[in-house]
Amino acid sequence: MRQLQLIGLAAALSLIGCADNAYDPNAPALDPNAPRVHITSPARGTIAGDVDRVMVTGTVSDDSGSVASVLVNDVAAAVSPDGTWTAYVPLVAGTNLLHAVAKDAQGNTGKESRAVVAGPMATLARQIPDSITATLSAQTFDAIGRGAAGYITSGNLMAAIAPLNPVVDAGAPDGPDCLYGQASITSMTVGDADILMAPQNGGVFLSGELRNVRVGMHLQWAVSCLDGSRDIVISASKVSVQGNLKVGIVGRNFDIKLENQNVGITGFNLDLGGVPGQIVDLLSLDTAMGPILGWATERFVVPMLNNSLKSLNETKTIDVLGTPVDIDVKPSQITFTREGGMVLLNTTLRAKNDTGSFVYVPNTVPTMDMSQGFQLAVADDAANQLLTSFWSAKGMDKTLDLATGSYGDVGQLYDSVELSVKVPPYVQATDGKLSLTVGDMVASFKLAGGIATQVAINAQVDLEVAAGPDGKLRFDIGTPTTYVDIIDEGIEGANQLSNAQFEAITSFALARIVAVGAGSVGAIPLPAVGGVGVTNLGVDSQHGYLIVDGEIQ
Repeated sequence: MRQLQLIGLAAALSLIGCADNAYDPNAPALDPNAPRVHITSPARGTIAGDVDRVMVTGTVSDDSGSVASVLVNDVAAAVSPDGTWTAYVPLVAGTNLLHAVAKDAQGNTGKESRAVVAGPMATLARQIPDSITATLSAQTFDAIGRGAAGYITSGNLMAAIAPLNPVVDAGAPDGPDCLYGQASITSMTVGDADILMAPQNGGVFLSGELRNVRVGMHLQWAVSCLDGSRDIVISASKVSVQGNLKVGIVGRNFDIKLENQNVGITGFNLDLGGVPGQIVDLLSLDTAMGPILGWATERFVVPMLNNSLKSLNETKTIDVLGTPVDIDVKPSQITFTREGGMVLLNTTLRAKNDTGSFVYVPNTVPTMDMSQGFQLAVADDAANQLLTSFWSAKGMDKTLDLATGSYGDVGQLYDSVELSVKVPPYVQATDGKLSLTVGDMVASFKLAGGIATQVAINAQVDLEVAAGPDGKLRFDIGTPTTYVDIIDEGIEGANQLSNAQFEAITSFALARIVAVGAGSVGAIPLPAVGGVGVTNLGVDSQHGYLIVDGEIQ
């Protein structure tokens, strides 16, 4: 097997040709004078378990007869006279790439790579505790309050009120009888509104002022078994509502209630002409309207807050590269201080028909900053449960018809390609970033029904976080560093590739890594607060968590 390392396609092309030599598309893609190095163990698809090093063995040969050195991840291998070699290489948890590099006395270099998985394992069926942490700063609640004020003045308020009519039901606990009165809200408009929401110990302080309020109501009653009804309008120049929004968790849902309401009404106007006195006394609308308007305000604000939090609590099935994946995000704890709120979420992210285990390294919940903006922490364990589940369900194994797709030059060379990923990809949050490793993606290119050439693709790529036009956060990927091995085993002949052939294959390999990487990590949930825009995103890592910071618009 022989290898070229690629850092983007431009780098691939620069490695194929040299500045001093004209580019020949028919020339061999790889240096025929370079040593030929081959890893014999561990085999492709090896999951080594919870170990911290692995014995790597292989063979090396060179036309000149003099191999100067063999290094595996910078560890010097012991080379025997017959060309066999051994090296003991440290491993870290996750998918490790082993790079064997052989040099001869003339400085020519041959390479080969292999992927091996190591680390403590856990069943894919487990729930990842506290895998996502989100902070809601004072600025976040201020933005939610502004959104609630906009909804109150322009939204369909009756949609929130109608399900709970009648708002007053007096004298008839078991239904209408000979003496009862009922009042139902039929319309409500608010000319202008200010809603202030501020975190405090134990909840969220709410202060709302609604101006130029008009409430249409339908009254119906019975006095001495004689029925009657009338439509009325109640108005107020200003309604002030204060209270404490207590936010808890019941089961898997957020439970939000407005407690300790204090309602003040200015410029109250109510005409009950034509309504029997007994019914006026029974309904007590002059005193009942304060609690009713306070309740109505709660009906507007609580759904807004629930809508803002709903992305922190969702169960859905999405399609990832043709494989259904179940996303289950469940709140486990929510706390408030004067600085803001913090929500801890448990997750289970699994593809349909998965099986087996994944590398699981429990992390310490990171220290979060609630002083400003928005902050989100995502455990790499959550990502790795999803990636391993997706891999075990064969979501990454595909057969592509190169003749019918947009596959560039490789579609002119081969009829189809079979892709088989031998080990699960792995995400790791460390050194201030999040990186993805894809190991041993074997691509078998076919022509006229037979395998014409075969390569193994290994890659590492940094992950980035971006906000879409809708404000939702998503993972994106940078430019992969890709290692392509040309496989000789199982191929008739020496599997010699020309520059043009290798250029087409490497271009395809880079595109496929981008497609697989973006498609799979794109399924990792990145909750954002609904109705709140986030800008100036920054990314860091802490204790195995990716930390995303942003400013609130």
